[in-house]
Amino acid sequence: MKISSLAQLGFLAIVAILIWLAVFSLSYHTFALDVPIAVVNLKTDLAIVQDITTLSVTVRSKNIAYYQLRTSKLPRVTLDLGHISDQGVYNLKPEVELEAPDVWLVGYQPELLSIEIVPSVSAPVTLDVDIKGFPANGYALEEVTVAPLQVQMIGADRLINTVQKAYVVVDVSNKQSAFVAKAYPEVRDSLGHKLANIKFNPNEVNVAVTIVKGEMFKTVGINPIFSGELPAGYWISGAQFDPPAVTLRSSVKRLESIDSIKTTAINLSNKVSTFSDEVGLDLPAGVLLVGTQLVKVTVQINSSPFNRRMVLVPNYINVAPGLKVVSTSPATVSVVLAGPSDKLNALDTNKVKLEIDARSATSGDNNIAVDRSMFKLPEGVEVVSFEPIALNVALTKTN
Repeated sequence: MKISSLAQLGFLAIVAILIWLAVFSLSYHTFALDVPIAVVNLKTDLAIVQDITTLSVTVRSKNIAYYQLRTSKLPRVTLDLGHISDQGVYNLKPEVELEAPDVWLVGYQPELLSIEIVPSVSAPVTLDVDIKGFPANGYALEEVTVAPLQVQMIGADRLINTVQKAYVVVDVSNKQSAFVAKAYPEVRDSLGHKLANIKFNPNEVNVAVTIVKGEMFKTVGINPIFSGELPAGYWISGAQFDPPAVTLRSSVKRLESIDSIKTTAINLSNKVSTFSDEVGLDLPAGVLLVGTQLVKVTVQINSSPFNRRMVLVPNYINVAPGLKVVSTSPATVSVVLAGPSDKLNALDTNKVKLEIDARSATSGDNNIAVDRSMFKLPEGVEVVSFEPIALNVALTKTN
């Protein structure tokens, strides 16, 4: 064969490969999926500290399989903890299974999951109802009952001890009549995300929902709820809302006892002057807000150059039965207060008190810290400073 013929064959072979690669790249798709992780075979007396949620799995598939993977045939990710019998920190490799045809695993991240295993504990928690959606037009949610209302949370103690609420989600969208359903308790983090590493006993509850025909509209006032603290010497002189009232929609039974609605928390931290913000409203389950979902709040912040120093003799509360306070060193606490001049001038020891919580004190000498919350003050008056910051309190038996 002539050299020119060989060159032509080589050129055609290269073109064929390039065409095949082009067709392959057009026919196949590489992409990443966030796949839920199933934790299996964890011993009942152990718990996971971390919230194990999803694994980023990269696959390559034919275009026809791409849509199946996105909708119905996700890869399966399993973290098998059957071999773990004691607490500790473990680096474990998840198992990834591909169920759809014409799919190849490219990789996943992270390749190792670092988890901390601790003994599990349990604690009771009362369930709150999280209503999703609204009944059909002309109908209203009247009542939701949950049975049992209290369940046991099971998980790591550092998680269980911080949980204040658990929820069951009940969907009433477009409902026109009463119904019963199963619901599944859950707890959420500060961002509202469900935590997977807390379990419940029982793991499902029964909900009974009453839907009634007819609905009521009611206009109510707004009560501000604050979080955080203003710096010393500053106080809230008022809060105005725009609009000043809102209209609620629900059943007659649910609205007849509602005369005002609370805002979500308005943060006061580091505020030193009047400010405005938009806040949401904390609606009871089954109550719909008509119109705008946010209201504008203007919070008036005042400050005062006026201070007043007072010397207080402590009062002791929560002293254990059978004990009494016999001496305090020093005998008094000096406190500097700030506020409007008229309020400061009207202060006396009947209006300003220091209540020392002695619930942890035992017979003998006790060193008890003084806290700002122990000062009982009229509204608008703030603690600037105080001394000493601790008292030596001697208790003895009453008999």
